[in-house]
Amino acid sequence: MSVIESETLREITPALADGRYTILETIREGRLYLAERAGKRFVLKTAGGARGLEMLKREYGLSIGLSHPSLAYVFTWEEDSPVGPCIVQEYIDGRSLRQWLEQKPPVKERRRVLAQLLDGVEYLHAKGIIHNDLTPENLLLSRADDSLKIIDLGFADSGSYLSHSLGGTRGYASPELLAGREVDARSDIYSIGRLIQDIFPGRYRYIARRCLNTQAEKRYASVSALKRALKCRLWPMWAILGVCVAIGLAVYATRQDPLDIAKEKVEAVYESSIPAFRKAIEEAQTPQDVVDAWNALLEEQRVVNFDIPAAAPESIRPALRDYILHRNNEILPVLGEEMNARIVNLTNQN
Repeated sequence: MSVIESETLREITPALADGRYTILETIREGRLYLAERAGKRFVLKTAGGARGLEMLKREYGLSIGLSHPSLAYVFTWEEDSPVGPCIVQEYIDGRSLRQWLEQKPPVKERRRVLAQLLDGVEYLHAKGIIHNDLTPENLLLSRADDSLKIIDLGFADSGSYLSHSLGGTRGYASPELLAGREVDARSDIYSIGRLIQDIFPGRYRYIARRCLNTQAEKRYASVSALKRALKCRLWPMWAILGVCVAIGLAVYATRQDPLDIAKEKVEAVYESSIPAFRKAIEEAQTPQDVVDAWNALLEEQRVVNFDIPAAAPESIRPALRDYILHRNNEILPVLGEEMNARIVNLTNQN
């Protein structure tokens, strides 16, 4: 449920103003009201019926006291507001993640938003709370600075409030949540996998697939593990290729040999991907984290094996492929040994 402007907003009669909160608007798809008090705007969230009120109080119990830049803030509970018992929460002048993505934001901004999402969910998990409804509609981007806010803990779970039958949004909810089984942090990891596909179509495919594994035990165990996998992929292969092309154009301007230019492109990829791989396995906490880093390295390797030769003049391709084969035979076995050694080390630690 998104606290965003709607084409179907209707005015609330001024009679509902009680001297404390003045109701300005009602928001489509739910009992959400935009209100004003002492010159400041708030959102009042209400519910209908005894069951709805019980869930609303449950949501308030989970939300109150949470404080993180990526979470919409809950101020208090009002028993006698103009619209009845309600949660008073932060008003966000924003639009949903889905609407923001329609504006085709640059990759750098998408990475920033994903980082804010992961930080917010990691904070919830540290507090023992599983959101259970991470969808584009429950992620708002501020119009002021495009900062992300996670909203709506209506389906959330914690050790104090366990209700596995609350549900979620199909397409984003994990299989275990939809089946009413017990959930843990990996249920939100599943939802994040869907969101990664929304934010980065065609990128981070291996990482998204692991998040979306139907078996929870085969997903990333935590948000921090997911962060490490993404960190290893910080430089996507097309960004590296773009840098290499820019370098190549500059070199062509000085009439450097085309084969030397292509070799420099190969080395540029290695100079970025190898240190990232080594750092990722050094920070790995499980053997699976090491395997993820290796798979990410192999994705980068596609630039060397396919993209760079395809962009090179046809006359130098045989010599270039010989050079790439020679460098791969030098580098990859060494990195493979480092990977295996790290896996053995982590296995012995456990």
